[in-house]
Amino acid sequence: MTDKTLLSIITICKNEPFIKSTCQSICAQTNQNFEWIIIDGASTDNTLEQIEPFKNRVNTLISEQDNGIYPAMNKGINLASGKYLLFLNGGDLLYNNETIARVLPYLNKASADIFYGDSYRLFENKQDCFIKTYPNTLKKSFFLDNTLAHQSSFIKKELFIKYGPYREDFKIVSDKEKWLCFIDNNAKFSHLPFPCSRFRMNGISRFPSQILKEEKIKMLQEYFPKEILYNSELPYLQALFTKQR
Repeated sequence: MTDKTLLSIITICKNEPFIKSTCQSICAQTNQNFEWIIIDGASTDNTLEQIEPFKNRVNTLISEQDNGIYPAMNKGINLASGKYLLFLNGGDLLYNNETIARVLPYLNKASADIFYGDSYRLFENKQDCFIKTYPNTLKKSFFLDNTLAHQSSFIKKELFIKYGPYREDFKIVSDKEKWLCFIDNNAKFSHLPFPCSRFRMNGISRFPSQILKEEKIKMLQEYFPKEILYNSELPYLQALFTKQR
């Protein structure tokens, strides 16, 4: 197996003002032994112009209409040849120029189905920025009120083949649903004890909405017994399920 079939980086975007910084972050990696796929949702602004200077490094670039975030990510999965996949979407950054060089030896050993690293969370108010660290051992209960950063997670492609792609009936929470699917099917998670990405806390799932709330309730009800969800002391779950009692 060559390094370029070991890892595929998938970048999805549409009218993304920070796509240039994402491209710069990927092209600045000291180890370039990976496949890079860009799925653009037919941007109507200057997104493709920002990508143009980096096209020689991109292995696959598709720009066409799609039905949202998860259909675009699934398109990337289908095109990827890597054993492991990293979703570094428009606006996301690798933590530093050594990130891929640091991660590849872990992937080469293939001792886990999913390697998850810590992440640096960027807020508009720079005083609020911090590194989010994750536990070395994950239990299903972790996902009751937490999730992993897909920007810092390296996932075996075969998991999507075995258990299906990102669910497209969810518009916002399908990445969290997939973590629950994987852990329910005994996928092996391994913590990388260092940050792997920087990402802006301005994604769609950061904004409260009725659709987001409804999706969270439906997803959690599919994976956890009612007595856990309705009787939890976690403020997050109380806020979701108080009116559902």
